[in-house]
Amino acid sequence: MITIVTMHDAICDFLQKEVAQKLKLKARTIKEDGDESFTFKNPQIVRNGWIMPKSIDGDILDADEFPFIIPRIDKVENVNEQRISLVILEVYFGVYDPGVYDKDGKLVNDGSGYRDLWNLIEATRQAFFEHLTIDNKYRLKEDFFEAEMIPEQIYPYWEGWLKAKFYVGFPMPKPDPRNF
Repeated sequence: MITIVTMHDAICDFLQKEVAQKLKLKARTIKEDGDESFTFKNPQIVRNGWIMPKSIDGDILDADEFPFIIPRIDKVENVNEQRISLVILEVYFGVYDPGVYDKDGKLVNDGSGYRDLWNLIEATRQAFFEHLTIDNKYRLKEDFFEAEMIPEQIYPYWEGWLKAKFYVGFPMPKPDPRNF
């Protein structure tokens, strides 16, 4: 059965395979002595549509959640006089990037978080346009695509989003036995 929820699940699976598994991005690690450093990991696909903060100690988001990709169905519209709907998909992205270490071991904010965020968004855009139909059911509307970095960034976290539209067919109507 084709439903909006099955489309969401198919998009999550697609992004896991075509984007998240192919990228390694910085992630925060805390050493036993309390010092922070970073490692690299694949972005996680957050299937429930949002990240719940894990602490109430003033942190806006838990750094363990970064990097992430959050697909979210935003809106569904019927297409006039056709048996299809247009599903508006928003995908949110978050990366962690405090910068790089210089030759003296000092952390330098080099603005690379900005680049990592846009590389993640671009990898997703390219995946959508290389695979116009997802799960043989959900077709990208090729003439619509938006992406934006959230204006107020909270260093060292970088966040952005994209919006795309997909066509989703209606289920076939069941025949009314009274008409036969």
